[in-house]
Amino acid sequence: MHIHQLVTRLAWGDAIGNQVRYLQSLLRSWGHTSEIYADSWDEACKDQVRPAKSYPREATRDSVLLVHHSFESRQVPLIARSRGRKLLVYHNITPARLFEGYDRGAVLSCDVARVELLALRPHVDGAFAYSRFSAEELVAAGYPRVDVLPFAIDWNAFDTPPDPSLMAELDDGCANILFVGRAVPSKYVDDVMRVFTAYQRLYQPKSRLLIAGNIHRDAPYGSFLHGLKDLLGPDRIRFLGRINAAQLSACFASATAYLSMSRHEGFGVPLLEAMYRDVPVVAYGAAAVPETMGGAGLTTLTREPTDVAQLLAVLERDPALRQQVLTAQRARVATLSQKAVATQLRDTLLRWLGGRGPEAAEAPSRASTIELVCPGFSARPDAPMSRLARELHRRLPDSRILALRGRGEEPALSLGPQDAGGAPVWHFTPDQPVGPEPEPLPGSSSLETAVRASPGKVLLLGMDTAVAQALMTGVGRRSWGVRDTVVATDEVSMEAARHHLGPRLLELDRSDLDGVANALVQALSSRRGARHARR
Repeated sequence: MHIHQLVTRLAWGDAIGNQVRYLQSLLRSWGHTSEIYADSWDEACKDQVRPAKSYPREATRDSVLLVHHSFESRQVPLIARSRGRKLLVYHNITPARLFEGYDRGAVLSCDVARVELLALRPHVDGAFAYSRFSAEELVAAGYPRVDVLPFAIDWNAFDTPPDPSLMAELDDGCANILFVGRAVPSKYVDDVMRVFTAYQRLYQPKSRLLIAGNIHRDAPYGSFLHGLKDLLGPDRIRFLGRINAAQLSACFASATAYLSMSRHEGFGVPLLEAMYRDVPVVAYGAAAVPETMGGAGLTTLTREPTDVAQLLAVLERDPALRQQVLTAQRARVATLSQKAVATQLRDTLLRWLGGRGPEAAEAPSRASTIELVCPGFSARPDAPMSRLARELHRRLPDSRILALRGRGEEPALSLGPQDAGGAPVWHFTPDQPVGPEPEPLPGSSSLETAVRASPGKVLLLGMDTAVAQALMTGVGRRSWGVRDTVVATDEVSMEAARHHLGPRLLELDRSDLDGVANALVQALSSRRGARHARR
């Protein structure tokens, strides 16, 4: 069988590039013909890749194409005109909001990538994701057949002996805290630096932070990190840049703990690499991180530097706890053994290719006249916006409520409806843990995707929420918004809301919820709702 792969760029050393190359080696070992197609590639990959533009010409009706999607690709027309079967492999897309203020180009590219995610839907036979977190967004986007694909890791790639020179330099009695990854805003390397500073000042003066990965000093975020480094202490924070496999092994071999404060991970390979190398992991539990950790390591739901620093200190000072963490991590890695995962991967692919994939699921974006987007409906049921949503649904029976899952609830491929006091609620996993009031509610890629995929009118209840701010530009003139004037809101965001919504932006009078509900019902029931929404 001819099973090929398509990526936007084949890069050397990044998680997606490594995964694509390893998957190709597995496919070939199983007897399949397998090539990698890309629009661009690193020089080190030039002998492993074919130009993407040649695929429509080379594909046959018996070909199978695995389409990897994680960033703007501009490949939808190519995929649409290619013969053969296609399966989407979704690595997740970083929410555009995580690049705001640093990289306008990345903001636009991430937004386009999510538009492409919806555009790809009619051109593929099914969709895979490497986590339930990512799979949930595929269901939200309306993909009828979605499955979670085992993430195959080539553990042998982590067995490179440590670089002796760097090892000698780092093995000097200092407690080494390690982070590995690109220094981009979504990874929140600045939070890693703040946690380390608290750890060094409060618990372990003889400590060092190692940051291994590309940092572009001329880019806004790279410049910010260098400035923060100078402020916090340049002798104790080391930016190693891009390093080779032997140097990376030296970093892990000398590390006291691995620390990640990333706000978004579709999977998170470095977390498992640290576990494989027997380094205890402390990670902020955003996006797919809790799934990847699998109950091992220490997952924190707080971003407060002193709280996370305390976890690092306990790991260093309590040998029994450290051993318990390492034992759990070894068990986690054992469940992902190379042979077992390769077998699961092969069986899953063959099941799909043999027409025995999962049955078509009911899409969450089924016909609904009005989408009541109230992120805090379940997490904060007594909040004014939640009470307003409940009243609006009572008056608008063809509406449905879209809300965030509560703290600690796991992602799921069944999004709703769930009954909540007589109202049907569709629940979506937040991109970061939901904190207690008055913390702002986090965004949700899957909820936002469900709204974009829906043809219905949209009511954004709570313009201070990340969900509302992400959606108001993307759902056009079919959206209305409600602002709670009691809640402090960034004036820049409010000015953007006024610009995009105009007279369709209402203010909530907490003493007169009925009046607000009346105005909204009249507006949402009218074809010229904007005029009726004026108050």
